[in-house]
Amino acid sequence: MNKFLIIGKSNTGKSCLMDELIENNGLRPVGFRMHGIVFENEFKGYYMNSIKPVEGYHNNVPIQTVLRSKHRINLTEVYDTFGVLCLNDVLKMKKKEYDCIILDELGRGEAESPEFMEKIREILELDVNVFILMKTVSTPFTSEIRKRTDLHIYDMDNMSKEEVYLNIQSKIGK
Repeated sequence: MNKFLIIGKSNTGKSCLMDELIENNGLRPVGFRMHGIVFENEFKGYYMNSIKPVEGYHNNVPIQTVLRSKHRINLTEVYDTFGVLCLNDVLKMKKKEYDCIILDELGRGEAESPEFMEKIREILELDVNVFILMKTVSTPFTSEIRKRTDLHIYDMDNMSKEEVYLNIQSKIGK
């Protein structure tokens, strides 16, 4: 199985690329995705969406909010609660129930949650297809992930979306 790290600045097409890979290959993903919160055409933050609903939670949990002053408030406890439960559910699933795990928009937020980071490490030890989408940020945790030797790394700041897509497509074999 393959592990793919797709890095890039905001709006480089990481999520669109992931959507195309899922749709065009009929993949059954699990894990989580991050989505922007837009209200009255203004960006207001992000929410975490567990691809497989987490029992006892609304499935779209705000993880960051942006104030009028443009100051960002990170709701880091979401990683400790909802995020950990989401990843626990993934770790309990049988491989035949899904085709890949998505860990979307790793970067700064998870750094405040040792348990969440440990769950990511456990997932990266599984023999399954894993897609990590990561902003171009450097933290101890993102650096740790980038140093892994079992990852195919794609930098969307320096590669076209089509180039990354075709390379990944050739490796997933679907």
